Amino acid sequence: MIDAQLLQRLRSLVGRHIHYQNHACSVIEVLDSEKALVLRCEGPDRVIQGNQFGEASRRVRECHTLPLFDEEGRLNPVVEGWLEESTQAPSPKHR
Repeated sequence: MIDAQLLQRLRSLVGRHIHYQNHACSVIEVLDSEKALVLRCEGPDRVIQGNQFGEASRRVRECHTLPLFDEEGRLNPVVEGWLEESTQAPSPKHR
């Protein structure tokens, strides 16, 4: 399980547009039990998705599952950078 405070910070990334491996992506889910983030690539490119039997069934946006921690339990530096950026982002102004 992920620490509750870190989990809350990670959930704040859901819906955020980020760059990952030269792709424009958005964070779509935090997998607490797998300690990973799920990213969906944005844009026109699609990949073939297989069904439960491995047969090609449709074209979808590419997704990446990004581990949150390395083998030594340290937070992934890419994710850490996104968290730092999110805390430095200016808050929206209220009118």
